[in-house]
Amino acid sequence: MTEEKELDKLLELANFYFLNSKFEEAEIEFCKVLEKYPKCWQAYCGLGLIYEERQDFVKAKQMYDKTLEIDKENKVAKEHISKITGMDNEQ
Repeated sequence: MTEEKELDKLLELANFYFLNSKFEEAEIEFCKVLEKYPKCWQAYCGLGLIYEERQDFVKAKQMYDKTLEIDKENKVAKEHISKITGMDNEQ
């Protein structure tokens, strides 16, 4: 199996768990992806979404920042950082 296919398979499983609200399992799978593919922005972004769902906004922002280090134009990460930092300003 090529690395790209392996990465796709790992991400598919993590995303499956995420979309089915199995956030603990999704977190485990995204972390497995990052162990093998530390430059995988999709895994960082997925973890950001999980942490945001748990209202752990500090960790979520860290994951979105890592996403943007790898994929500087990532719209999802940018939008969620704006949402999180906007919430901080309202409190």
